[in-house]
Amino acid sequence: MKGFYTIGGTLHPDSPAYVERSSDRELQQVLKSGEFAYVLTSRQMGKSSLMVRTKEVLSEGCRVVVLDFTAIGQNVSPEQWYDGLLLGVGRQLDLEDELEDFWMDNQRLSPVQRWFAALREIALARIEAPLVIFCDEIDIVKSLPFRTDEFFAAIRECYNRRIHDEALTRLNFCLLGVATPAQLISDPNTTPFNVGTRVPLLDFTSQEAQPLANGLASPSLTGVDSRNLLERILFWTHGHPYLTQKLCRRVAESLSTSNGRIADGNALVDRLCDETFLASRAREQDDNLLFVRDMMIRNTRDLGSLLERYSQVLHGDEMLDDETDGICNHLILAGIVRLEAQKLVVRNRIYSHVFDDQWIAKMKPTAEIELPDGKRFRIKHACTIGRTENNDIALPNPRVSRRHAVIQSQSTNQLWLTDLRSRNGVFVNGRRISQPTLLRHRDRISIGPLQLTFIQPNAPRLDGGSQTTMDRTVIG
Repeated sequence: MKGFYTIGGTLHPDSPAYVERSSDRELQQVLKSGEFAYVLTSRQMGKSSLMVRTKEVLSEGCRVVVLDFTAIGQNVSPEQWYDGLLLGVGRQLDLEDELEDFWMDNQRLSPVQRWFAALREIALARIEAPLVIFCDEIDIVKSLPFRTDEFFAAIRECYNRRIHDEALTRLNFCLLGVATPAQLISDPNTTPFNVGTRVPLLDFTSQEAQPLANGLASPSLTGVDSRNLLERILFWTHGHPYLTQKLCRRVAESLSTSNGRIADGNALVDRLCDETFLASRAREQDDNLLFVRDMMIRNTRDLGSLLERYSQVLHGDEMLDDETDGICNHLILAGIVRLEAQKLVVRNRIYSHVFDDQWIAKMKPTAEIELPDGKRFRIKHACTIGRTENNDIALPNPRVSRRHAVIQSQSTNQLWLTDLRSRNGVFVNGRRISQPTLLRHRDRISIGPLQLTFIQPNAPRLDGGSQTTMDRTVIG
């Protein structure tokens, strides 16, 4: 039944393919008790579907508002952003005019002050029931042209002020997105976001996923047991919501076009799994695999360390979960690992096949260059450095030549730095170079007024301690 399953997007609360997890009951209980909650996890885990389902349950006895942060846009000022949030609240509570009047009448206040004051003075004053505000896709705030630390700090303040302001006990928030609590308030001078209950959103268990077997039932076929098919699907997906729904749909489509008897249900699932996720073309087309890949290789400053740690997990080396470890948190948010008995393991068999040793070797940079702002540029074989944008590393400074220097590989893991006859020269650890120079881990490269750092923990050294050569391969 093709229409039985939903791939991506938000499931309707009454969808037959909705899988109720322990997270559903926990989130409902937390919010009904008046506690703040947050569901922060990887993409395509069913956060929005969980939110819609919880909203339906809470609607009996509570007023519920859902704010999708992606709907407000990114090219906005703080004034526009907070006004957009308030407009969403007003429309859903039928208080649009009252809240807008309050907004216009209190322009002496900052946007964040006006937003929360409007909730306290207008929304709570006119609503007797508890008010629950879901903030969905909160990770979009990282792309805004201004910092939003104060927004999450104000949410925390609403929680802390409950002891002095009884009305605020009726105001509750639930945050959802791809982030960690530490990322919500990044300013080291501001108290971190440390309130509320974290509700983990885990993969489907075999028992929880049983409703999905209904879409695999086919009375016209013999030799097919829908429960056995589902178990084989879970063998590959480990209950990952998106992967499970997608593979279920592929199996259901195949069953609907089959005539007669299916000889081997496991073989059918394995073949469809290979076609859908494991084949080379599928790896470059599936939305979830692309998301995990991009999270791993694009949204990190230290790709080498991240891949090294993931390699340890892939090979079963003991690695404990540590909420203070940025690399552990990144692996979890990327969705490539999960927790099992407080240890990190690869999320599922699909990921272990797609993101294997070959993939790690292909993605792992030979070395990296750390720029003055802390960002890192990955080097596989060569890169040019100069003032203009057509260089691999562009340093827009008048003291940098248009093509200032080049880094090239000469042999395995050896990277050499050459000055391209620049006007102001190239310096390594304070000394100007006049010939190709072998780079070593943590070498400081000065180009114009800018200092770069060369990162290659396993950088080789030349015999005899020499660090320069006139090898024509490098110069060429």
